[in-house]
Amino acid sequence: MRTFVTVLVSLTLFLSINLPGQQLSPDYFQKNIEVYFSFEASSHELVQELTNVISIDNIKGTTVYAYANENEYNEFLSYNIAHTILRKPGELIIPEMSDNIDEITDWNIYPTYDGYVNMMMQFAANHPSICKLVDAGNTVQGRKILLVKISDNVDVREAEPQFLYTSSIHGDETTGYVLMLRLIDSLLTTYGTNPRITNMINNAEIWINPLANPDGTYHGGNNTVNGATRYNANGYDLNRNFPDPVNGVHPNQQQETAVFRNLAEQNNFVLCANFHGGTEVVNYPWDTWTSGYPDYVSHADDNWYQFISHLYADTCQAHAPSNYMNGYDDGITNGGAWYVIHHGRQDYMNWFMKSREVTIEISDTKLLPASQLPAHWEYNKRSFLNYIESILYGVRGIVTDTADHPLNAIVKVLNHDTLHSEIRTDSLNGNYHRMLAPGVYSLQFTAEGHFPQTINNVVVNNFQTTVLNVQLIPNFIPVELVSFSAETNGNNVELKWRTATEKNNTGFEIERTSPRPSPYQGEGVPTWRDGRGWEIIGFVQGYGTTTEPKSYFFSDKDVSSGFYQYRLKQIDLDGSFVYSNIIEIEVEVPIEFSLEQNYPNPFNPSTKIKFTIPFVETHRDASLLVILKVFDVIGNEVATLVNEEKPAGSYEVDFNIHSGKGRNLVSGIYFYQLKSGIFTETRKMILVK
Repeated sequence: MRTFVTVLVSLTLFLSINLPGQQLSPDYFQKNIEVYFSFEASSHELVQELTNVISIDNIKGTTVYAYANENEYNEFLSYNIAHTILRKPGELIIPEMSDNIDEITDWNIYPTYDGYVNMMMQFAANHPSICKLVDAGNTVQGRKILLVKISDNVDVREAEPQFLYTSSIHGDETTGYVLMLRLIDSLLTTYGTNPRITNMINNAEIWINPLANPDGTYHGGNNTVNGATRYNANGYDLNRNFPDPVNGVHPNQQQETAVFRNLAEQNNFVLCANFHGGTEVVNYPWDTWTSGYPDYVSHADDNWYQFISHLYADTCQAHAPSNYMNGYDDGITNGGAWYVIHHGRQDYMNWFMKSREVTIEISDTKLLPASQLPAHWEYNKRSFLNYIESILYGVRGIVTDTADHPLNAIVKVLNHDTLHSEIRTDSLNGNYHRMLAPGVYSLQFTAEGHFPQTINNVVVNNFQTTVLNVQLIPNFIPVELVSFSAETNGNNVELKWRTATEKNNTGFEIERTSPRPSPYQGEGVPTWRDGRGWEIIGFVQGYGTTTEPKSYFFSDKDVSSGFYQYRLKQIDLDGSFVYSNIIEIEVEVPIEFSLEQNYPNPFNPSTKIKFTIPFVETHRDASLLVILKVFDVIGNEVATLVNEEKPAGSYEVDFNIHSGKGRNLVSGIYFYQLKSGIFTETRKMILVK
């Protein structure tokens, strides 16, 4: 329902009180969580000191605008600085509100809290394939900190860059709040029809949090943003509450801060922006130090930050009135050069989370009249997309180990990165994105337990992508067995295995169990060998230490019928060993005698003869006497190839005329004959010299 109001701005709204000392009513902080005031700064050093006492909001010339809770204000009073109490920005207008989604999507009205929550839920409900609602946690007063995640495979953490927009961490700075809702709507409703937006959603994971401080924005109640406060319900500036590069963790970390820290630590946001109001400028790192006097500390990516900040501001200027976002350094500023703050979210994300984040102030008026929201959308909508799209440029790739497992790695630009400006990969998929100013770079990749790797001559250009996938070698190089298999070939069992890496590998003992009887042998038939213990049947030499994949083969020949288990015993040079997994295979029992035609035929000088011996149930010792002989055309025996008892199975014999069994044979026709029990079979073969 749309609530119609008359916006009243009385003269009292502009009245100010000049106070040399505390003149607030005794019960002021019982009714208010913060006070807004201004004062003249006598020196830069004083501002540097006071930034740790109060929440500085802006500096115009020598005039400082600031907020304070009761404790902060009392400490400020100890400096005995004359100051002016100002009407709080969140109380200057009574904006038009609605809880009706159709009315909210006219985008010239503020949503009630319930209208906001319902709209976020509807985004996900209407676009379930590309939009997911994320409830990150609750505020002090139990309101929801909500985000939408937008991606083509929204339920899958793909190897894509994660992007984050968030707004209104200062609850009385509401322009970004509504514009982020409109951006969500625009992305979702144009996906599939707008090629540019479709490409971004298909190749990135876009997270948007329109309202980071709901308790501050709805301090006046869930049905109005009038009375919005900068601070949270406990009276803390959330943008002065994060871990700090200099001062560490804030001693009074707030619940909302913990929610955002948890969100950041569970993800790998590559590029972020935090929307504010009260001026119009893109603020880039660092906030903790000045880029000039007295600190002279710049971010390693200062050139890139200036480029991406100007891209945002310049695009706004091209589509806005001439006085929009054109102050400071043509619409951008280094944070510390403007004024230093501590415990801000921007430097937390850049320093601790190894992300890239800027702060974007998008309206001179904090609580903007709702009728001006559509105009500010026009000013910023192209810049919103430009900034998101920047995540796709620079150097990107996946870092894995030699077995293609993703690594939690650090990517450092040599002779460039300083002060925690290196980035990290996504530990779940090894994905990384390193945005850089144009140039030629050397990138070093490091991960715990792996040798570092440096790639030189990596070329980076604006609006282009360089793909660089990297494999890191484990510095302990274990004998990493990646496959082990078995298959039968007649009466032989052929074992194959493969390693990815090896260190100090003497080799592999091949072990086999005694067989269980094959079902072909029938019930009640005893096994030909008692027991199921492991026996060593062979050894294959290893490659010592290598980072190259190696393949191995072993043939267990003339194996009796039955079920067998095999395992490998990998032995190090120091004698230590580990066992592989166990694999099982069946060597089937032939069901009849057979003698196959030799191959090749005709032959010279050798040929192979295959035959099978079936299991004979009446033969209780499970083996039969097998005789295989070669005769000339007049019946003279010229060679005996087999004359021994053999268990049931398939066999292959080599007949070579250069061996003792067939030496001095001449060209002609010969016969080979198999006898076993009552079975006899004869075949002809031809020797051609």
